[in-house]
Amino acid sequence: MVLGGTTAEYDRKFATPVITHINQTDEDQSALEHNSRVEALETFAADLRNCLEHTTDKKYKQYLAVKIDRTNQRLEQLRTEE
Repeated sequence: MVLGGTTAEYDRKFATPVITHINQTDEDQSALEHNSRVEALETFAADLRNCLEHTTDKKYKQYLAVKIDRTNQRLEQLRTEE
């Protein structure tokens, strides 16, 4: 398969930029990590709720309800740590 152009041209056109934070403090880094954990848990909880709405199996619904409850507890814990 021929793409045309050189490898360097291809890299410039399609490469994802790398973002580095040289002057970022440990406090900034920990805040970013904390926020990303909260966001990931919120997304996970939303996905679990979506699964809960669409399932018909009783045991699976109970399992999802427990997972949602634990996820919400962890979210609340992370939010109070802020």
